Amino acid sequence: MLKTSHTTDSNNAMLRVSELSLVSVSSVLIFSVMCQLPRGVWSCAPVDRTALSSFSNNLGTAIDGWPGAENSSGDCCRWPGVGCRQFGAHDELRVVTLDLAGRGLTGALPSTLALLDMLRVLNLSGNSLQGDLPPELLHMPRLQVLNLSHNNLTGEIGLGEPGADSSLADLDVSFNSLSRIRAGVFLGFPRLRSFSADSNLLAGSVPGSLSSCSELEYLNMANNSLHGTLAGLNFSRLTRLRALHLDWNRLSGRLPPSLSDCRELRVLNLRRNNLTGEVPPAFRRLQALTFFNIGNNRFTGITRALQALQECRALAVLILTTNFHGEEMPGAAAGIRGFPSLRLLGIANCALRGGMPPWLRASARLGVLDMSWNRLAGEVPPWLGGFASLYRIDLSNNELAGEIPPALARLRSLNGDAPCEQVSMSQYGVRLYNWHVERGQLWYDHYIPPSLELSGNSLVGAIPPELGELRALNILNLSWNALSGPIPATLAGLSALQTLDLSNNGLAGEIPAALAELTFMSSFDVSHNRLNGRIPAAGQFSTFPCSSFAGNPGLGGEYCDGSGGVVGEPEHHGTLLAGGSEMFGLPFWIGMIFGLSATMFVHVVELESTYQYKRNCYTVPAA
Repeated sequence: MLKTSHTTDSNNAMLRVSELSLVSVSSVLIFSVMCQLPRGVWSCAPVDRTALSSFSNNLGTAIDGWPGAENSSGDCCRWPGVGCRQFGAHDELRVVTLDLAGRGLTGALPSTLALLDMLRVLNLSGNSLQGDLPPELLHMPRLQVLNLSHNNLTGEIGLGEPGADSSLADLDVSFNSLSRIRAGVFLGFPRLRSFSADSNLLAGSVPGSLSSCSELEYLNMANNSLHGTLAGLNFSRLTRLRALHLDWNRLSGRLPPSLSDCRELRVLNLRRNNLTGEVPPAFRRLQALTFFNIGNNRFTGITRALQALQECRALAVLILTTNFHGEEMPGAAAGIRGFPSLRLLGIANCALRGGMPPWLRASARLGVLDMSWNRLAGEVPPWLGGFASLYRIDLSNNELAGEIPPALARLRSLNGDAPCEQVSMSQYGVRLYNWHVERGQLWYDHYIPPSLELSGNSLVGAIPPELGELRALNILNLSWNALSGPIPATLAGLSALQTLDLSNNGLAGEIPAALAELTFMSSFDVSHNRLNGRIPAAGQFSTFPCSSFAGNPGLGGEYCDGSGGVVGEPEHHGTLLAGGSEMFGLPFWIGMIFGLSATMFVHVVELESTYQYKRNCYTVPAA
């Protein structure tokens, strides 16, 4: 969980409280209405029992605990998932909530549920319902919450004419196979606060009729095939908007300046589109903004973008990856003061020229820094070691020269002087996504491994022995440089290390036998150096492939030689699973799993939103 300044802490706390999932909203509603059930002998109204029985009978599977087709009698208010309420002293009980999430329901979604004219909450998420989305369900006069996510629904959203008196506040149709949203459908939802349609097959443009939903707070249409521009959406009318997820689409054109009128906007996620132009200067007015991701687009003007965004003083996550191709990294003369609340900065794969920006020093709360795959020159600045919370540095694949500064050993979150506080993505409604061009893709949901990645540069000199003080480090990658001298035996102090890559340098001497004490290390590569002597056989060294030692003619061992060839068998016999478990136990396999995953981590970007962002617990109004 992120910790920012006192003001930002308060805002984030409010944000987390308001981000209730639909299941939570439904639970609150069910609890609210069930508390009002009379203690007498009232039973549900026959019209509701008939509607529920018709719904059940048209499904492909029976609902556990509901009567079969041969028996539609009984009190439907006592059926599992049904909540009722009495609206008058002598009235029958009416069905107000129906929650059958995750019940394994199959078949088509019948329109007969629309006969439940007092229904407030309908949750059929997490089933296998298929076919069209009945338009009658969207326009039930008293329905406030409709969750049909994680099914197999197809067709359009909004068939038929919109109802003028719809009470719908929360609509979730995410993770289906819906293909289109009919223009004008949102004109019938004046009370809509949350709309989720991510991970469908939606084509066409973002509906301009969403501008009529003046109470909208959460909009998620990520991971679809939407195209066109955002010009048809008037954000000036969406002043309550707090989260906007349109990532992983095919949107083009420029960012509309009217987005700056959404003064309560906290999360803006537009990555993986074809957007162009510059970040509007008016975005400096987004004082509530904490998460901003425009990665993998075609934006230009990095200096002006940073000049505007630095005024968003609550900004904690800033991802600009794969934009601004070939531009100059703004330096001290650019007038950039820094980002005081920033926890994660990703400006990778932009081919930026220049050096390490000095304004980074003012981002004192930085935890993750990714500037890989640029053309940054100069030296690795020693002041990077002065950050109290920085635990992942990725400067790989640049043009950095000089020696590795020993001052990096002062990183407090890595040397044990301060706790390593993970940057949390969950409160922003996103998942972490790590990408490697050659090795494919790997997911991390909640964990960014503590890392020092300096590979693919022109660094020279010896590996500082002081790096052995970074006891919390999981990944150390210094490969593809021009380093010389011995491998420091002090690296055996990296007790949490899972991956060590020193390949393709000019290192000499022997492999320190003390490295065998690193019981969590599952990936090790010293190939293509000038090493000599014996390859350690103890610990996990017998599990590393011979290719890890190739290109060192002076090396030899019990089962590998310095050319990468196999000369014998490891001391332990049997399968790798049996031998590894017997020799090393659980820590070995934990290290193996995390280590193999960690080697694929090149830079941090993010993917689809998976976290429902809500502001209010909707309660059933009095009659």
